[in-house]
Amino acid sequence: MKKLLNLVLPAILFAACSTQSTAAPAPSLLKSSCVLSGEPLKDSSPTADYAGGKVGFCCKNCLGKWNGMDEAGKKAKFDAAK
Repeated sequence: MKKLLNLVLPAILFAACSTQSTAAPAPSLLKSSCVLSGEPLKDSSPTADYAGGKVGFCCKNCLGKWNGMDEAGKKAKFDAAK
């Protein structure tokens, strides 16, 4: 019984420790295409935080336009995007 406890207890402690994470999960993209142009996104596409996640842009120009928009404009473009 003692041998079994010596084998099981470390496994339980390891499993409990490995499921806890101090890092927050990375937010995912909320849309699969540029919210302004509709162009497909690449891994290197610029992003901006929006609605608890990230939205992507096909280029820096679209990101600049997005940053210049008011919240109502951003919501309208976000809702219309795929």
